[in-house]
Amino acid sequence: MFVVDASGSMGVEELMSQTKGIVFNLLKDAYLNRERVGMITFRGVNAEIILPFTKSINMARKKLSNIVTGGKTPLSLSIKKSLEAIEKENVKFKENQKVIMFFTDGRANISMSGNDPFEEAILLARRFKKMDVKTFVIDTDPTWISYPYAKDLAKEMGAEYYKLAEVLKGDIRYFIYK
Repeated sequence: MFVVDASGSMGVEELMSQTKGIVFNLLKDAYLNRERVGMITFRGVNAEIILPFTKSINMARKKLSNIVTGGKTPLSLSIKKSLEAIEKENVKFKENQKVIMFFTDGRANISMSGNDPFEEAILLARRFKKMDVKTFVIDTDPTWISYPYAKDLAKEMGAEYYKLAEVLKGDIRYFIYK
């Protein structure tokens, strides 16, 4: 499952292009390995499953190329949606290894409950530690200042953490399939 931040902070064309490139390469691998993939995007006040779990790379490619950016970052809503999607997939395909990759800078600024948006996201993210899911957070923050949001999110999720620049230099597939 790919969970892609499509908020205004991802609106820089090069940043979204790099993220889409990584996701598309991983989608190709998933197709070759006959794995099921799904995708959630989040922006504004919505987190949307734009690709329910499927083996169709053509559908995935189309959905990936049509991602629109802009607006706020409803991080907690994306986490909630991804937890629900993984739980639903577990009912159908319990034996399959689940992998979820969050592409985000972690700067939550929309809350579902009216509480602090980042704290709300952290509370939900902790549920991943109790699940049999290999989790990654790819920090898409392009600034030279190192903000801790995505790294803190990864820690609370029990996820592996990478900066987007690190992923662009190497091959993240090694970490997924090791």
